[in-house]
Amino acid sequence: MKKFLRLIEALLFLFVVLLLGILPRSISLKTGETLGLLMFLMLKSRKGIALKNIEIAQKGGLKLPSEPEHIVRLNFINLGRSVSELSMLSIGRTAIMNDIVFEGLERYQAAKNKNKGAVLITGHCGNWELLALAASWKGIPVSLIARQLNNPYINKFIEGLRTRFGNRVIYKKGAVREILGTIKDNGTVGILIDQSVLEDEAVVIEFFGEKVYAMKTPALLSIKTGAAIVPAFINYIGDGKHRIWCGKEIPLKITGDMENDLIYNTQAFSDYVEKYIKENPSEWLWIHRRWKLSHGRKY
Repeated sequence: MKKFLRLIEALLFLFVVLLLGILPRSISLKTGETLGLLMFLMLKSRKGIALKNIEIAQKGGLKLPSEPEHIVRLNFINLGRSVSELSMLSIGRTAIMNDIVFEGLERYQAAKNKNKGAVLITGHCGNWELLALAASWKGIPVSLIARQLNNPYINKFIEGLRTRFGNRVIYKKGAVREILGTIKDNGTVGILIDQSVLEDEAVVIEFFGEKVYAMKTPALLSIKTGAAIVPAFINYIGDGKHRIWCGKEIPLKITGDMENDLIYNTQAFSDYVEKYIKENPSEWLWIHRRWKLSHGRKY
């Protein structure tokens, strides 16, 4: 029965993707934004999580340009638009790539020229899937660290999309060997660093002034291998266009005290995500329970 239900779920998913993929671009984007708005109206529990998260972030210094509910509404619209963009790319409509502005690629290249591999860090910001696709489209193949989706049919489709232009997917389970091999070959690994992880995978840092579990993998990789840590983000600039920004390599603090070094460097990495959210509050994935450590699982 579970297999049958997942098949039905996948067929419905593919129907939506195909519909959004074949519509004229402007209509597809508007349709995706409308679907996002419908999700905002229907998914009340997720809306509640987002509003609670914004309340926590505001106590930690977040300043909003409008009311929290309006920010959450825009966030759902952004998610819907992102689905439309990815749907069009999934059937080979690549015109969207021509409307992406890249800034700071020379900073990434300078870090990569050290020949010790690179780790691109980012968050669930803007259309983060498009960020990875655009990198490979631009000739920067990335090995993406990901978790397998529960639905194997949808997972296979998403994996095909993610690897369409030369990227590779490394699933978290048993990923260490593949990640180290990529870095050894002076490759680039991409990691989303902004969600809560299990305690044994984490260090405790502050995010908008609250204690959170944060992924220690990027700091550990860089300390152990010398790989460059480079922040990269994408944000929507209107009219179907996006901006991708690469920052300078983030200098590591290495004192020999591994525990403190992991905390210090992970905090430095996370600060880039916090800065992005402050500048683009409607584009972060507010519906994730980020502050589990300090506010419990039930908020």
